[in-house]
Amino acid sequence: MSAATAAVEGKIGKKLKKVLKKIVAEDANEQLAVADSLLGKVIKDKFNLTCVHNTAISELMRCIRTQTNNLITEVSERENTAMSLGLAHGLSRYKLKFSGDKIDTMIIQAVSLLDDLDKELNNYIMRCREWYGWHFPELGSVVQDHAAYVKTVKKLGMRTASITMDLSDVLPADLEQRVKDAAQISMGTEISDEDIRHITGLCDQIIEMQDYRSQLFEYLRNRMAAIAPNLTVLLGELVGARLISHAGSLMSLAKHPASTIQILGAEKALFRALKKKHDTPKYGLIYHAQLISQSSQKIKGKVSGVGVTARNS
Repeated sequence: MSAATAAVEGKIGKKLKKVLKKIVAEDANEQLAVADSLLGKVIKDKFNLTCVHNTAISELMRCIRTQTNNLITEVSERENTAMSLGLAHGLSRYKLKFSGDKIDTMIIQAVSLLDDLDKELNNYIMRCREWYGWHFPELGSVVQDHAAYVKTVKKLGMRTASITMDLSDVLPADLEQRVKDAAQISMGTEISDEDIRHITGLCDQIIEMQDYRSQLFEYLRNRMAAIAPNLTVLLGELVGARLISHAGSLMSLAKHPASTIQILGAEKALFRALKKKHDTPKYGLIYHAQLISQSSQKIKGKVSGVGVTARNS
């Protein structure tokens, strides 16, 4: 297992090093066929031994792997299969556990789920407003906040119940009175108890999704603060996470030049501008960062360039 992991990382294990020393001592002028060009480069640098890696060598290695049972007669085919399977599983676990490229996978998944939740919540809330609006259309204009609207609908039920209903735990006093006044003169249609039951069920789903979204955002904030603190301070948790997701990984984002990061998320607009020979976009996802969105229109482009240049400072 240790020899396999060393070979994957392009390093020379102890047993391989011992074999190579023997080869150098006996056949110093021979060429060595290697399956991995990275490992071949390390061997060449360390032992000054010429290594060959091409399609013919790859085909040779494939033939050797298929004929392993015939070449190693001391081990039965069943034992060889079991050892190969165990080595493959162990190597996969090692790569997943220690790969530096995987530390940002949780951020990418979390911000993608957060965006999906926002879309679903928006659809659900619009459906709730439209559905309950047939019964109490005036409520939508009185209560603008989505979360307060959903909680009001859930607690209110039939609009006729508003006269005796205490809404002080979901609405401020002035809005509560306006809701009660609007309910008495509402032009909405009458609906059944079964209709209300389904509407309040939808409200329960929305409230549950909003609570989970809050937990997910807190999780994303903690992850970003631990993995990309500079990016988080400069651009914020959401914008930073979206940039990482768009680039594919934190490592890929760090390798991008500032000019590329500045327009990440605006690729379609960039290619359209290049095709029609118009002005290219100055910013993409980074536009939503507080540092840039609150700047004056004249200096937004300059601020976005400075922001992405200072991301690793």
